[in-house]
Order: sequence, then C-alpha cells, then structure tokens
Amino acid sequence: MTIPRLKIAWVALLTIAFLWFSAWYGGSGKPISAEEGERLLEQVRQAYPDADSSERRFLSNLQEMIPRDDGKEFYAVNLEDLKEGPEARQSDRAYAKVVMPLLFKRAGHPVFVSNRAGLMLGQYGNQVDRVAVVRYRSLRDMIEMAIEPAMQAGEVHKFGALNHTEVFITRPTISFVHVRVTLALALIIIGWLGLRGLSWLNRRQQSS
Repeated sequence: MTIPRLKIAWVALLTIAFLWFSAWYGGSGKPISAEEGERLLEQVRQAYPDADSSERRFLSNLQEMIPRDDGKEFYAVNLEDLKEGPEARQSDRAYAKVVMPLLFKRAGHPVFVSNRAGLMLGQYGNQVDRVAVVRYRSLRDMIEMAIEPAMQAGEVHKFGALNHTEVFITRPTISFVHVRVTLALALIIIGWLGLRGLSWLNRRQQSS
C-alpha cells in the first residue's frame, strides 16, 4: 500500500474508532416504556427484598423516576458517611472492584470523588465524609447494573464501608466534563503524529 493510501486508511481508522466510541458511550437513548419499567421493577423486587425499606426507598424512587425517564445520561451524586477502621477500608476497596467493571461495561464512570475537607455553610455537611459523582448512560443502564448478580453480591461490601449514603440524580445545566471532545482531541493529536510519521517515511523512501 502506498503512503497516500496509508494516510487515508489511518484517518479512516481513527474516524471509525471515534464514531464507534460515540455510539457506545451514548447518552441519548430511548426512554423506558411502561411495560419495560414494570419488568425492571419486578427484577429489582426479586433482587433486593428490602429495597423499599423506610431508609432506602429504592423501589419507590425508581417507580417515580421511570415514568419521567427521557433515555438520556445523568449524574448520580453520592453523599457518603464512611465507617472507620481497616475492615471498613477493605470493604470499600472490595466494593470498588465490583462496581467499577460494571460501570465501565455500560459507559458509566466516576466524574468526581473527593473527601470532605471542611464545612463552609449549614450543618448537614458534617455527616458527609466523601462525595462521589458518577455518570450513567441512562436510567435503564443503572437499573440493569443494580440487578446484576455481581452487584447484588457486592452489597455486603458497600454497607461494610458505609454508615449511611444519600444518592440523588442530577442532569447538568453547565458541565466541563466532555469525554467525546477529549477523545476527539486525543485522536486528532494521534492522527497528526501518525501522518507526520508516514510523511517522514515517504521522504526516506524517496531519498533512498
């Protein structure tokens, strides 16, 4: 294959990679239908018999969210009260090993994780040790992730690390987290370096 054709193939390969990633990363899918919502809720009931306890209210909250689902990405804000001691820290690491692969499989990922450094206003912040913001591709992905056997098994680690956690769903109005833009810029740099390398190789061939 000639150098010009190699350059075209190189650019085409990077373009296909970006388009594939964009399609997989998603963030603008179909809303959950009423029938699908009932099926998912029943799976949650079976997976977590105590999902609607007075403290967790997981099932009730899902019942309220599903009819309003728009199929788009969202961010879950986790406010965590951590347990102390080596066993709690070990449980925290064990839970991370469970949840991270399940997140990445569905194009989810942490956006921000930070420990509380002080209190500026109010009082509730005194009950929060760590804040974690997690991106989900859709509500469907979040529910399907929650009912996976690995996630169910990981519950023991989650509550072995936490005294309490509050989680609420947000949709950004202003965000500087642009995964696609970051990837596009990285691929542009990689593409430019590849083209420069092919041009150098072409000059070597012509001078030899």
